[in-house]
Order: sequence, then structure tokens, then C-alpha cells
Amino acid sequence: MRAVPTLHLARLEGAALGGLRRLGSVSALRALALVALAQAACIEPVPAKDPFAMRDVVVPEGHRLELACVPSGPERCFDAVDDNCNGVIDEGCGLHTGILQFVIAWDAAEANVDLEVSDPSGELAGIGGPTAAGLVKDRECPGDDGACFGQNIENVYLAGTELERGRYRVEVKLVALRGASAPVSVRLGVRVGPRSHAMSFELSPGEGSDRRSFEFTL
Repeated sequence: MRAVPTLHLARLEGAALGGLRRLGSVSALRALALVALAQAACIEPVPAKDPFAMRDVVVPEGHRLELACVPSGPERCFDAVDDNCNGVIDEGCGLHTGILQFVIAWDAAEANVDLEVSDPSGELAGIGGPTAAGLVKDRECPGDDGACFGQNIENVYLAGTELERGRYRVEVKLVALRGASAPVSVRLGVRVGPRSHAMSFELSPGEGSDRRSFEFTL
């Protein structure tokens, strides 16, 4: 219970008694005022709700979403890691970012790995325009146009400042090895507001081993 200074309590009591004197005996009103003040002193402030708190997080069995960031030096490009722990993933590397951001990077340049992010309505983020919730995919790698230059990374971000509340689903899947050796090591980076999260896993051809997914609610 939060303590109330004696002097402050006395002033509050006096103010309460001053307004109630005309309604009954002073002793009875004094007791009533003390009870009311004691009850008020026990009321704790309601903590502010964290608008970026992820709830009901579901990750693949045997994996975990790392919630803490460990500074590892200056930001490095194309690793899907918030290296300098400022909440932004791969900043300065030509990727868009927002208060929601999902990035994958993998070690086999030839392999085709896809990042699929669905907003609370179930709409899948794609290149060319935002979903109803504002999610946009701005990069497809490796790609046949050579635009990735062997630095394979895919990125989905929120193009706006308003968070759509609801369930988000993220799936990473191996589409084809294209000459790469299995397994393919993949790093998933997730930005939610000022915090960054990460998960690492391996993908191989075959049902169940060619994809990983996780879900959460905002």
C-alpha cells in the first residue's frame, strides 16, 4: 500500500471535515473521512498499456524468438540483424523500414527462399502496393533480374504509422535450392515498434522441413 504523508493526510482530513460538519456529529464524520482517505491511499495507478507488446506468440517447436538485443558493433547490411540495437534492422542498406518490419537473410545465394507475411485480415503482403493494414513487400530475392547482387534478403514493412490490431502470421519457406546445398541457414529479424527480435533456423527440401512460421497478436 502506498504511504501518504501525515501532514498531507491531516490537510485532506480537515478539508473533508469542513464540508461535512453540517451533516452530522464531528466524531462520526471524522471516522468516515479517515476510512475514505485510507481507501484512497490504497489505490494504485493503472500502468499504461504497451502498444507494441506482442501477445500469444507461437513459434515452431524447438525454436525461440529472441526478445533481447546484444550490441555487436556498427550495423551490417544484409544479415537481418539489428547489430547496433537501435530498433531498426539493416538500416542504411537500401531497405524500407517502419514500426513493423520483417526481414529474412540466408547464407546460400543460389537458393530461393520466400518471406510471406499476412496482416490481421489474412491479406498477404506483396510488391507493388500495401495490404489493407499497410504492409508492403519491397524486395524479392534472388530474382532473375540480378537486382539482389548475391545479397539475398527479403523485407516486409508497415508503410504508415497506424498499427492494425489483430493476428499477424509470418512464414518463411524454401522454394528451391537452385544448386545450393541443404540445409539453408536463415535468419529472421522482426521489428515491432522500438524493439527488435530474431529467430534462426535451417530449411531443407521435404514436407515439414522446408518452412517455418510464427504468429503473434498486437
